[in-house]
Amino acid sequence: MTQDDIKAMAVKLSMLVDSFETRGDKVVQQNAQAAETIRMAAQNVSQVTQQVSSRAVEEFRQAAGATLSQGLRAPLAQAEKELESAMLDVRNAAADLQRRISVAGNLHTATAWKAFVACAIGSLAVMGAAVYATMQARTEVVNAKWAGQINAAIANGNLAPCGDGICARVDGKRWVRLDQAQESRR
Repeated sequence: MTQDDIKAMAVKLSMLVDSFETRGDKVVQQNAQAAETIRMAAQNVSQVTQQVSSRAVEEFRQAAGATLSQGLRAPLAQAEKELESAMLDVRNAAADLQRRISVAGNLHTATAWKAFVACAIGSLAVMGAAVYATMQARTEVVNAKWAGQINAAIANGNLAPCGDGICARVDGKRWVRLDQAQESRR
């Protein structure tokens, strides 16, 4: 689940909440209109009934109250059902959103671990290359030192034939066969 999916779900949830608010406003508005209509009817009736006895006025008010009560029961029951249905939809959407957020969190955790493992393997490879380069450099330093000693022996005239090869006096003390000494240093 991507952030866009989460944002889309949040927008849908917002639209659903707006729909509930609109429905609630509509019911309130209908009730207000009904109340206004009843008020206006009561005023008209009041003007006419002033001429009639007080008992007739009381009976009319009772009849109007019963009519109003019966007329509002069905719309209020319908509005209550719609609100319950909408609340159930909101709960389901919230549960689904929570589940998707959890799945996304698990995916992000797995990706972080994979990146960590890749970095660790890369670090080991770099360390191996550094060890190899160090060993090669050490061998080259030893060979360079050996070549320097041989060049010094040549310059000082400390070379002599020995067996099938040439030997050189190294460090002014020992004689070393050049072809075997070079092979043993590799």
